[in-house]
Formats: sequence, structure tokens, C-alpha cells
Amino acid sequence: MTIKVYEENGTTVIAPEGKIDHITVKDFESQMDALCEQHDTLTLDMAGVEYVSSAALRAILNAHDLLEGKNGLVLKNVNKKVMEIFNITGFADYLDIR
Repeated sequence: MTIKVYEENGTTVIAPEGKIDHITVKDFESQMDALCEQHDTLTLDMAGVEYVSSAALRAILNAHDLLEGKNGLVLKNVNKKVMEIFNITGFADYLDIR
């Protein structure tokens, strides 16, 4: 997995590519935590993400909670396979997915 971080329209975007699973989640979570500490809004661009494990879901939920009361976490470009995981777990009802 690789992770790109960039600015888009005044918002910080984190764009992981590959699988976010028990092997890669530590890098993903540390990047997300650091960005959540530095910013009030964060966009998670899921276009390059092929799979999310339960560990990835926990990391996304943690970032959501860290940004609660601020401008929050927005997910975009979620593919059909990952969206199915969000729907099954109930995350689709909880997260701001565009």
C-alpha cells in the first residue's frame, strides 16, 4: 500500500492505494492520526483502495471520531466492493461518503 497526501480546494486529502489490511493498517492509521491532529477537515480518497479489513474500518472510525465536532471526515470515490463492506457493517449510515 502507498499513501499520497495532497491539498485540494483548501482541504487535505489522504489517498491510499492498495489493500488496507492487518499488514498495512499501522501505516495508514498513523498517517490518519497525524493528519487529524493537524486539520479540522480531512478527505479520504478511496479511489485506489481495493479492500478494507476490520482493522481498516477501526482506523477510519477512529479518524472520524478524532474529527467529530470539527468539520469532519469525508470519504470519496469508494468503489463498489468497499462500499458493500461499508453497507454490511453499517458504516455507510455513519460516515460522510460522497
